[in-house]
Parts: sequence; C-alpha cells; structure tokens
Amino acid sequence: MPTHEKLLQAEQVTSTFAALLKEHLKKRFDYKRLRVSQSLSRTVFAKTAKYELYFRVTPLASNHGWDNHTLVIARICFRDQRQGHGTALLQFLVDIAGKLPYTHIGIEQANPDATAFGTRFGFTRYGKGKDLLASVDCVRKHVL
Repeated sequence: MPTHEKLLQAEQVTSTFAALLKEHLKKRFDYKRLRVSQSLSRTVFAKTAKYELYFRVTPLASNHGWDNHTLVIARICFRDQRQGHGTALLQFLVDIAGKLPYTHIGIEQANPDATAFGTRFGFTRYGKGKDLLASVDCVRKHVL
C-alpha cells in the first residue's frame, strides 16, 4: 500500500502533466481555452471534437502491471488521422519525460491501428494482453 507521501507526490506529478498537456494541445490545435481534466485515480483526459486522449500517470497499482515509472496512454484518438498529431504527441511525451519521473511509455489495450503506430516508434508487446511498452529513449530515437 502506497504511503500518504507517495500518493501526494503522484497527485503532484499528475497535476504537472495535466498542465503541460494543456499547453501542448492549445498550441497544437490553436485553441485559446480547452479543458484537460484529472481524476483522483491519476488519470488525465482531454476531449474535444478533434481528439480524445486518456493517460494514466504514475500508476501505483494496476491490473496491467504498469509500474510507477510508466506513463500509460489509455486512449489516443484523433479525428483527422495521418496528420502528424500522434507523432507530435509522442514527441511532447519524450520532451517532458525529464520533468516527470517516468522512463517508459505504455499503450494500453492497443487496437490494430495503435499497434501499427506504436511499432513504428519502437513499442513492443508487454505482458499477455494487447499492451505495448517502450522506453522513453527508444521512442526518442524513433521520433527524431
């Protein structure tokens, strides 16, 4: 069971991630105002007509076996596909990894399109299900 201090630290990391994501999305999609929300379970989500994104930040315990050094993409959906939005998102995640304590990026329950996308950026199967995992360094090599 995580200590109270660890839970507070995880909430701070989640808040920082949410603020950074909000700035990234504002610039990428030219929004003046948008809503990026976070839940008590350290999930950050953003949804507009152009995209739907869900992240699990610092998962302290999970059915999928993610550790607390993995930022998990739980859902990634862009209305306009093949426009570089997914690549820009991965570049953003790599760029901010030094500000947050994660060394890996996971994609949860990847469908065939997400699997093909992840494979192009160095993700490999993780565990017994459809999850994918890559180190930040591996993704960095592929997005450059």
